[in-house]
Amino acid sequence: MRILIAPNAMKGSLTASDFAEAIAKGLLMADATFELIKCPLADGGDGTSELIINKLGGFFIPVPVHDPLGRVINSRLGWLPDLKCAIIEMAEASGLKLLAADELNPMAASSRGTGELMVAAIEKGAQKIILGIGGSATVDGGIGILKALGFSLTDREGCEIADGGNGLIQLAQVLTGRVSPEILNCEIVIATDVKNLLLGDHGAAAIYGPQKGATPLMVKELESGFNNYINVLEQTSHKQLVGLPGGGAAGGVAIPLIAFLNAKMESGAELMMELLGVFDELNNCDLVITGEGCIDLQTCHGKGPGAVARAARKAGIPVLAIGGKIDVEASTLFDGIFSITTGPLSLNQAMENAYELTILFASELGKLLKSLFK
Repeated sequence: MRILIAPNAMKGSLTASDFAEAIAKGLLMADATFELIKCPLADGGDGTSELIINKLGGFFIPVPVHDPLGRVINSRLGWLPDLKCAIIEMAEASGLKLLAADELNPMAASSRGTGELMVAAIEKGAQKIILGIGGSATVDGGIGILKALGFSLTDREGCEIADGGNGLIQLAQVLTGRVSPEILNCEIVIATDVKNLLLGDHGAAAIYGPQKGATPLMVKELESGFNNYINVLEQTSHKQLVGLPGGGAAGGVAIPLIAFLNAKMESGAELMMELLGVFDELNNCDLVITGEGCIDLQTCHGKGPGAVARAARKAGIPVLAIGGKIDVEASTLFDGIFSITTGPLSLNQAMENAYELTILFASELGKLLKSLFK
């Protein structure tokens, strides 16, 4: 029996690679004759660049950048020399993981470091940048990125606007005179797993603001700021941006890149599946096993396991999902969803023992598969 193992990470517990390895170990404990193909996935967030580099044979380049609060840190970008392609994770320069809980402040947090990684990629000779925007700490509409790339963003008096969400309401003019032709012509693929618009009850301020430290008052200020910001960007670029699906992702960073650069958004999950060869492997397997930490409705809408399930269904191959926490509402997309927990456990216990619990579950699953398909 040939089984494709293609999970996302169990956030806070297991990388995608470790998750896939634990599933494989458990299955082989049940039947050493299983033929297993491990294709760990990401969908634009943490781990995206490492998976691509490991698969396609690139390497990492260290880059000093400014973190969301302006401190200099050591970051990195992935580099695929044969393709002249840079892989950048926003989380590596402008991510939540870089801040302590009491430092979260979307009014001040800037995406500048991500722009600095993009500049470093251009200086390396990149003709294409894949930008994963998951895990950001910012709700600045990409103001920091634009500044790092050489755009001039000014208020009505001609003064430079503030960093972070505070700058959104101040913006009156965008000037591109100092932007290099190389960045203007570079192909930029924005990998995202969400479809939220920039404005409204499901927009960048309302949905992502509180996750990044916004108070109810800050959410209102950010929403007002985005209304001003989008108007200026549309007037300057002569493009319709307000209704762009995914425009609210990562605090609106895709909006200005699409407005002024050679940028487009793609499903992070589907992009990763193509780069990592998952679509090719689907044609030669009998079963697909995917998963992530929490299998819920979000899994079905843009996340890696949901994309895997849709591709498997299209190919007529059964697909199972494994998680720590499962929501029965997600079960319609899979032929079965399963939790690795074996009894009453605290969240910390489950997360700390996720590797062993996954092996144990997969070994039991393997016994079932062996009896059914012997």
